[in-house]
Amino acid sequence: MLRDINVAVVAGREETDREDVLDVLRCRQSVIDGLTSSGFSACPVDITREDFLVKGRITRKIREKKPSCVFNLFEGFADASYLEIKFAGILESTGIPFTGNPSRTLALCLDKDLARRTLAARGLPVAPGRCVFPGYPQNICDDLRFPLFVKPRMEDSSVGIDERSMVRSQDGLYRLLDERLALFPDGLIVEEYIDGREFNAGFMGSYPYDLMAVSSIRFEHIRENRAFLGYDSKWDPESDEYRNSESVPEEGIDPRMRREICRISREAGRVMGCRGYFRVDLRERGGKLFILEVNPNPDINTDSGFVRQSARRGFTYPGMVARLVEASMNWRVYDEKRGLPKGQIRNGSGEKDKCLLGI
Repeated sequence: MLRDINVAVVAGREETDREDVLDVLRCRQSVIDGLTSSGFSACPVDITREDFLVKGRITRKIREKKPSCVFNLFEGFADASYLEIKFAGILESTGIPFTGNPSRTLALCLDKDLARRTLAARGLPVAPGRCVFPGYPQNICDDLRFPLFVKPRMEDSSVGIDERSMVRSQDGLYRLLDERLALFPDGLIVEEYIDGREFNAGFMGSYPYDLMAVSSIRFEHIRENRAFLGYDSKWDPESDEYRNSESVPEEGIDPRMRREICRISREAGRVMGCRGYFRVDLRERGGKLFILEVNPNPDINTDSGFVRQSARRGFTYPGMVARLVEASMNWRVYDEKRGLPKGQIRNGSGEKDKCLLGI
């Protein structure tokens, strides 16, 4: 019976004023409330930076709650998002069922260069582009068509994406590369800017996945060079970008385009090894779709786009989080320690690359 299922709802806790990090704690309370109203027993578990410094501390902290399942909302810390990969690996080692995606998938999706190359190798469409590291040659982007879009290789939650991320000239590109590489030395992704409509598709379950809905992004009163989702548009309610962009499920999408969005997104999820829940972001240019990102464990706070998609499918919030727990408890014993694709991992020296190499 549900009352016999104890769920440990895990999130990172740190001193920060970053909205994307604080949002996880708000989300955790929503999840606990939803699970409780569905008949589960649910308790919070905080993970701190110090927990990673003592061998076995995280495992002990979780096991002492005697959970039947872990609801995994841990997304690393403000300057260490890559620790979500290590944490998922720790959960896998415990054998306790947990919601969301496995460590291998988190690693593939966090490294945007590896994600691009993995998707392209399986015939899926990504925008023309490349990864740029410090000490780059001056002609590295000569074959790309302006405007170009620049984003950090190893960040999530749109960190490092703002109104200056789209550039229209070589001089502007080199200035931005030098500035951003000083902040993000793990590398930058430079892609041709895809100037058509933006879509996303949310899924739950395992392949071939259960589609929640297809959404389009509506940009109102936003200048052309800001018609994309950056950090402010997702996390700063006072910004114009936040107020004037909206994810709208199942409205104004051509049926043929919708079918293609679903086909590409399902295959992208399969290639990346997604399970539990995930979202695929795409943009269209000249009738052709390009994958922007595969987002494992997307935001599921009560006002998130994924929750709106789930509601469109008929799920209440408590029903959605209950389904994620029930699905996680039906996974087979974890047997996917296959490692990342051979020959595709960067030989980087930073902590983020070391974390990838450990998967």
